[in-house]
Amino acid sequence: MPDPIAALEATVTGHVIRPASTDYDDARRTFNALIDRRPLAIVRCATHDDVALAVASAREAGLPLGVRGGGHSVAGLAIVDDGLVIDLSEMRGVSIRPEDRVAHVQGGAQWQDLDGPALDHELGIPGGVYGDTGVAGLTLGGGIGFLMGIAGFTCDNLVGARVVTAGGSVVEAADDPELLWALRGGGGNFGVVTRFDLGLVRVPPMYGGLATMPLADGAILRRWATLMPDAPDAVLPMLVLVSEDDVPMVQVQYAYAGGAAAGAAFASELLGEPANRHPGLRPCTYLDIQAINAVEPFGRRHYWSSTFVSDLTDDLVEVLLRRTSASPSDSSGILIEPIHGTARRFPDDHAAMGNRASRFHVSAMAIWDDPALDALARAWSKDTTAEVAGWSTGGLYANYAMPGEAVTAGVTDRARAAYPPSTYARLQAVKARYDPDNLFRGNLNITPAKA
Repeated sequence: MPDPIAALEATVTGHVIRPASTDYDDARRTFNALIDRRPLAIVRCATHDDVALAVASAREAGLPLGVRGGGHSVAGLAIVDDGLVIDLSEMRGVSIRPEDRVAHVQGGAQWQDLDGPALDHELGIPGGVYGDTGVAGLTLGGGIGFLMGIAGFTCDNLVGARVVTAGGSVVEAADDPELLWALRGGGGNFGVVTRFDLGLVRVPPMYGGLATMPLADGAILRRWATLMPDAPDAVLPMLVLVSEDDVPMVQVQYAYAGGAAAGAAFASELLGEPANRHPGLRPCTYLDIQAINAVEPFGRRHYWSSTFVSDLTDDLVEVLLRRTSASPSDSSGILIEPIHGTARRFPDDHAAMGNRASRFHVSAMAIWDDPALDALARAWSKDTTAEVAGWSTGGLYANYAMPGEAVTAGVTDRARAAYPPSTYARLQAVKARYDPDNLFRGNLNITPAKA
């Protein structure tokens, strides 16, 4: 049988990286140092046609196939052992159509490629809170960001896409409402998206930044839970509970898409003290908000687990305080993201992304460097989420889903756990049309519906 990798090397305009290549180890490296997989080849595609050739090669040779956009998947889903990786990192083009409020974004683009050009036209979209997060992965898995209150989840703003299917055809998702619905939160199950068409919203001058204060008895969490149901769409605080030198602290990552006076007033209510005591809170731009977390370097060790909850009750707050004190490293923490504003108002038939009735998404994010902490850090993350699960509304966030352990007792299919049964069945039907043989399975995999 002819060597499919050699055939690719002879036909693609991009670069094919094999294990003997000097850049192989760097090319297979992922965001998460816990992931150590060795593909047969990585095809760093330069064009849409390169993608189609790589898909055909994997299909015809029966090779496992991974697709890498930004490479920011905590589960390392893009990298497959003994298979072919389609790497889109050279395809990072962004084109803004301000008259239509649409961005055309190539499949390897990162949020830092999009945010600036869009804001040049006073436009934006909820994006990854790390600038090097891939547009593709975040959008296809849902997308929680600082503009969620005024624009919904990232995927809610997907208005079209160019997709290379398992069979090698090229499909415009705007021509198939079911495919477009599935791409809004259904992950990379339906093909390789080489172009995203993203609707943009008007972004006003903002107020916000970072405020850090002692977590103490968790009163800030109780105030937050009271404030958010009636909060304006403009506000989007994310809270991170950390242990700094064994002292529980709360990092308030605060965004208000509107006037400074209103933004400071709400921040003061949330903090329980005047916002001007915190120099990190100020009038700013959306780019300043997006820079709160800067860039998380590749090569650290990560284990994340999460669930959605309906409220931050007193009992749950006590659990969060205790689990924060048990954090395995200074870099680890409990991230709490509100599901707020416009994100709660899209109907179920708009997108596969669900969990809109939940108030908060709670994630135990273990982040560390020393391999000696592996067992402790994993256990802290899993045990924290297991305790929080007593208040869970069900469902998983696809972008934070880690493989390898049961979701609940006896449930190990994390894709099924991420969606309500009716949504999963609908996704299976779309999968059966576009990928009946499940070529695209190196992901949070949805199995095709049986004929």
